[in-house]
Amino acid sequence: MKSSNRITKISDLEIGKPRTVLNLTSVSLWGNPASSLDYLLVDDALAAEKVVVEEVSEGGSVPELRMTNFSKRFVLVVDGTELVGAKQNRIVNASFLIPPDSITKIPVSCVEQGRWQYRGKEFRASKHYSPHSIRRDNVMYHKTTLKEKRGYATDQGKVWASVADMSHKMEAPTMTGAMNDVLEQKQASIEEYRKGIALEGSETGTAFFVNGIFQGIELFDKASTFGKMFPKLLSGIAVDAMLAQGARLSARRAKSPEEATEYVKRILEEVGKSLFEKYEPVGVGEDWRYDAKRSFGKALHYGADLIHFSAFGK
Repeated sequence: MKSSNRITKISDLEIGKPRTVLNLTSVSLWGNPASSLDYLLVDDALAAEKVVVEEVSEGGSVPELRMTNFSKRFVLVVDGTELVGAKQNRIVNASFLIPPDSITKIPVSCVEQGRWQYRGKEFRASKHYSPHSIRRDNVMYHKTTLKEKRGYATDQGKVWASVADMSHKMEAPTMTGAMNDVLEQKQASIEEYRKGIALEGSETGTAFFVNGIFQGIELFDKASTFGKMFPKLLSGIAVDAMLAQGARLSARRAKSPEEATEYVKRILEEVGKSLFEKYEPVGVGEDWRYDAKRSFGKALHYGADLIHFSAFGK
């Protein structure tokens, strides 16, 4: 762990008007300075065959994969990204910036409990994405593991339990306990949310509310990166929204769409005043973590640039 610091500029972001579909509200954000870093998102790098992701050995290891970056560019791997194939499907545990011409072990969680046999040697990118709640649990867990110098380990049992609970509540059975199978069966419902909230054009981030309760914020350094990630982020939070339909919640905590904008402002001000602890991540850059009254979260920095920021509601 390194010294603490603040991200004061985050409180100056421009906040858009809320947009709501069913029980999900999105509030767009603008203003994070664009970095000059030249990088590929891992989905694009896989599609272009610039990287290969595979098991770390023939026998495999559940909590880690090997990524070989053959390109001359950095590769951004966003937490929650699902990689399918090889011995079992995984999701990435945190956001990492992988250097050019490198071989890196990536910390992951299994989201397919009932399979441990090869379906091809290499992983491919999934069109699906981790539910927001699983990502939140992983970031919460890292409060302890990073301080104890145990890196980006996760509570694998809890991840499996979350996938099983999702499968049961959504009435979407899966032979191998695969998150991907569940989401594939619920694609039409996920699309209903995705079609209801479209990009406005040049935003670099968004805040999400489910049933009026603040869920989190996602912010990137470039509008182009956010534009590619938004459909996946939206599908991830849509799963939580689907599971929360009809839930009875505290009227005191729930925000109307009109109140959501003001609450986002409060969260951004809280983040701007928070002290971040710095850690060395997998790959390059710095991993900053904070824990405040209303929210907690993480920020991937490279030099002076904020590449990816996530906040999660308490």
